[in-house]
Amino acid sequence: MNEDPPSRWPGVAGPLLALAAMGYAHLVTADTVNPLNDLISDYALLDDSAWATVGGTIALAMGCLWVAYLLARVEPVRGAASRALFVASALGLLLTAAFPTDAAPGVVSVAGEIHRWSAAVVFTALPCAGWMLGRRSGNGPLATVSVLSTVFLAWFLAAHPGSPFSELIDGAGHYGLVQRLLVLSETTLILLAALWPGHPARRPAVTGRGMTIPAQPGPDDTRRPRQPIGLD
Repeated sequence: MNEDPPSRWPGVAGPLLALAAMGYAHLVTADTVNPLNDLISDYALLDDSAWATVGGTIALAMGCLWVAYLLARVEPVRGAASRALFVASALGLLLTAAFPTDAAPGVVSVAGEIHRWSAAVVFTALPCAGWMLGRRSGNGPLATVSVLSTVFLAWFLAAHPGSPFSELIDGAGHYGLVQRLLVLSETTLILLAALWPGHPARRPAVTGRGMTIPAQPGPDDTRRPRQPIGLD
């Protein structure tokens, strides 16, 4: 008897809901938050967009957890490292939702520090998880998006105020945009991981119909006709 595999759609729904929530947050705060140099976490500080930001972050965490669950079902041993990184990313996302950042100009509270370091875990763990899974499974798009996320992460770190390279590349004028590109690429990464074709799919039951055994020589050295093998 074949066991029905778990659905991929909870893992797909998480990133899609997160994208919808972030789109809504951008729309309702268009006159307040500048997407070029304000961070996404600033949306959680505004009444109009706080619920969407927190809800989208939680949905993204649920997508990570579902991908980890699918990996546990398909590759409980080989996928252990990727699975651990997806779980770490989910925990990091939940912490960023539970502990909002401090308002500008800087982080001054314990909650703000938790938010900062949990976001750092997410931004670094997801590209590593996607790269390992994409290379091992032959999923080219997933590996490509993982590399792209790494490029955006390096760019974001270089552009962020306080970086020694920020002034050289005018980071203060666009580091918010780079962060949005980074989040978009990592959200796409989770979506592609949830759609990974290596996840369990329904396989037809083997009944043995139509299977045959090779002809066998008979007592008079003549070959007997092939016989079908069936389980029913």
